[in-house]
Amino acid sequence: MNRVLTTAVVLVLSSCSSERPDRGNQTVRPAPIDEPVASPVPDEEPGEGSGSTDAGPGQDGGTVEDGGAALDGGVGDGGPAPDGATSGVAFVSVATGGAHTCALTATGEAFCWGRAESGQLGIPVPTITCRASGGTFPCSMVPVAVRGGRTFTMLAGGGAHTCGLTGDGSAYCWGSNTYGQLGDGSTTNRTQPVAVATGLKFASIDAGAMHTCALTSTGAAWCWGRNNRGQLGDGTSTARSLPVAVAGGRTFQQVSAGGFNVGHTCALAATGEAWCWGDNERGQLGIGSADVDVSHRTPALVVGGHRFASLSAGLGRHTCALTAAGEAWCWGENSFGALGDGTSGGGSFPTGFDRSSPVRVVGGLVFAEIAAGGFIGHTCAITTERVAYCWGDNEIGAIGDGTTIDRFAPARVAGGLTLEGIDAGFRHTCAFASTGALYCWGANGAGQLGIGSDTGSPVPVKVLRQP
Repeated sequence: MNRVLTTAVVLVLSSCSSERPDRGNQTVRPAPIDEPVASPVPDEEPGEGSGSTDAGPGQDGGTVEDGGAALDGGVGDGGPAPDGATSGVAFVSVATGGAHTCALTATGEAFCWGRAESGQLGIPVPTITCRASGGTFPCSMVPVAVRGGRTFTMLAGGGAHTCGLTGDGSAYCWGSNTYGQLGDGSTTNRTQPVAVATGLKFASIDAGAMHTCALTSTGAAWCWGRNNRGQLGDGTSTARSLPVAVAGGRTFQQVSAGGFNVGHTCALAATGEAWCWGDNERGQLGIGSADVDVSHRTPALVVGGHRFASLSAGLGRHTCALTAAGEAWCWGENSFGALGDGTSGGGSFPTGFDRSSPVRVVGGLVFAEIAAGGFIGHTCAITTERVAYCWGDNEIGAIGDGTTIDRFAPARVAGGLTLEGIDAGFRHTCAFASTGALYCWGANGAGQLGIGSDTGSPVPVKVLRQP
């Protein structure tokens, strides 16, 4: 995920975090959580600090305007919206995170909603709570304005942090900072945007599970944050609270940071070759093999000789990409059909249905945009005719087809919407209709659908406080 999608083009797509499923012969789906309640114990060289919070500087069914079927938790306390909540806001781009969502207006104002205990919404931690199977935690169930008064040209949603670029290419981040993923030289959580501590100016940015990567205008890749599996690409496994250059000296046209608790990163060369680095437990690097507990600390070429026009590192452990002709290819974990090749591992681990090299998504559809989602995996894409399809894990309705049936091949999103942009989060999905209205569907235990409740929906629902 560059987690920001314009209303016409996906730039690069999102990540998420969760505790890793048991490595035994898993035959049941992991618990349907939205994101981890607490950060995992560090397993690489830690940064300084404790991660404390500081303010810092095609099926039946249709869309609904409010609410939706109860899928993933109860109702929050029903209290007033947090300070900063507003109405009559028109959005032009969206960025989904682990269990939160952010969007920009035409003038660059940032709004966020969903889970909020780490500061990922860019506001002081609210007293309003949401309730899902992962516990009870602070949230906002409606869009709230990010503090600080800055305007942005791009946003990126991570596992529990958010980043953005200003008009001059300066990077700002806020939220969870356990591993330095905010890039401000500390490991202190921030409840409003803080500047990434570098003199570099960036052309694009993307936030992974617990790391962040960005490209300069010359295509040089820089990353910061968690690095236990080499997801920063600097040749080490040391966490970095300041940007470090990706090794190898290559230049890229797109970078996408992903990951499932740990993390991987993929980038697209100007020639269309895909390069990936970091965690490869389920083959998500696409290098022809999967490696349990083996780090790939520098970029490795995705096998198959493909040339891609865009790619998306999943919020779990899979990656997808589009060719210039609109063919969709995916690789990595396929426990519940996230690769869209018509197969599924049925939740087993390890599974013979994972793919360590790219496989073609079935159905013969021609896509213009693709977004790989997370946890155990779903993927969404929009055709050249602006019709949305999703596939993979659907236990909480992230496919948007009106059911909770996993899909191993593309299933049409319900409601008949003509869509101009899509982004797939942890277990929720958001997209713009041709009218300019933003819709979301799937998991909502943290209020990440922005519909005024923490009740999930298996069909698109319009985010509140829009015109």
